[in-house]
Amino acid sequence: MNQPDDASNEHAWVEVDLAALRRNALRVKDYVKPARLLPMVKAGGYGLGAIPVAQTLRSLAPYAFGVATPAEGAQLRDAGIEDRIIVFSPLVGLDAPTLIARGLDAAVSSVASLHALADAGQELGATLDLHVEIDTGMGRSGLPFQSTSTWGADLSTRVGASGVRLASVFTHFHSAGLDGEATAAQLGRFDEAISSLEGLGVEVPLRHAANSDAVIRAEQYHLDLVRPGIYLYGGRRGRGLSGGLPDPEPVACVRARVLEVRELDPASTISYGAQYTTSGNERIATLGIGYADGFPWGASNRGSVIINGRRAPIRGAVCMDVTSVDVSLVSGVEAGTVATVLGAAANEEITLGELAEVGQTIEWDILTGLGPRLSRRYVGEYGD
Repeated sequence: MNQPDDASNEHAWVEVDLAALRRNALRVKDYVKPARLLPMVKAGGYGLGAIPVAQTLRSLAPYAFGVATPAEGAQLRDAGIEDRIIVFSPLVGLDAPTLIARGLDAAVSSVASLHALADAGQELGATLDLHVEIDTGMGRSGLPFQSTSTWGADLSTRVGASGVRLASVFTHFHSAGLDGEATAAQLGRFDEAISSLEGLGVEVPLRHAANSDAVIRAEQYHLDLVRPGIYLYGGRRGRGLSGGLPDPEPVACVRARVLEVRELDPASTISYGAQYTTSGNERIATLGIGYADGFPWGASNRGSVIINGRRAPIRGAVCMDVTSVDVSLVSGVEAGTVATVLGAAANEEITLGELAEVGQTIEWDILTGLGPRLSRRYVGEYGD
């Protein structure tokens, strides 16, 4: 995807290299053996399309796919994805009919949800596979590690009856990419909680904890399953953690077309708030992409795009539908010329990390924020 694909008259679009996605996943799979893959495909496959992402990764025989909501799981089922799918957001009994009807696994993050899902399974004459979350410091959901002996007794009673079956136990690290000491402490709490459960007679089939950063950091976090997300989609390049996993390949490129080019006099102002004033005669190109498409408003007057192999700086505030860039030093720019706002073109590249930094946000926000006006063009395993 080094050269812009301008085969249509769209104002902006996303190019998704599914072959690169698969290679990234294969790197993780080989690196963590004998642990198995549990790729996270929530939020529409991190903004790139949950269905083509899952279809591409199926050939790697993952343990399951991870989603956030029952509706996301149902969407994959409707597309013919028959693999195990785990819904990781907190759930209650009201979700049970959908989970059972669509054959989805449930994450359990509270005693109330454990009982509600077990009761619903019994009432509907079905058995739900449960993945019990232990809170070791994330603080947003999960059964507290400090009181494992208390809630573990409930778990022991319920999984031994009809309605539910224990499939795995997991936790989530809050700072795996930032703080090795805190991450190791969380793993220690998780191990203690597992030991407590086993002491209560609960057989734990599988354990998992590692997100992308934990996969990279150290082998001790791999356990039985790993849950990579942003790494698969080309993020976390150049993190320099202690592990031996190489940087991922970029997966997504975002292109935008020049809609018009204007010659502005000195002392001209550009965009809302007049945040930029020309210092001389400047040639300004208006790109057909804005914050409604997911181009970060925080990039206003910061960073650049690539046009005809050269960097063109952003001028003024990013608007809802358009963004202005200075092409005074770029030759051959006219209406219809394609700019790269994320990804590679010629010998230049705007990485996901760079765009996130320029946009004053995080990589996950960039990808999942790519708006529905941007079509997804697929190349590689699923797109060919």
